Amino acid sequence: MGDLEPFTLHDIRRSAATGMARIGIAHHVVDRILNHTAGKISGVARVYNQFDYAAERLAALEAWSRHVESLVRSTPSNVVELVAVQR
Repeated sequence: MGDLEPFTLHDIRRSAATGMARIGIAHHVVDRILNHTAGKISGVARVYNQFDYAAERLAALEAWSRHVESLVRSTPSNVVELVAVQR
């Protein structure tokens, strides 16, 4: 199977950030969700822009939640549900 790096909690943050970018969530919103101090809004704009993007973060996390749930609930086409037979 090959060598795998040890799993860390940071891997979840990386996967979530990558996934949110994949579904179209703006980078500056993802940065605020991750509580990053650097990102798309940086330098002077970061000093002067104190907006917390709370509504945007909520919408982003709800979209991410729906996406993850759709992945968990989807049934691959090669899976056959087994029905218990009563004897």
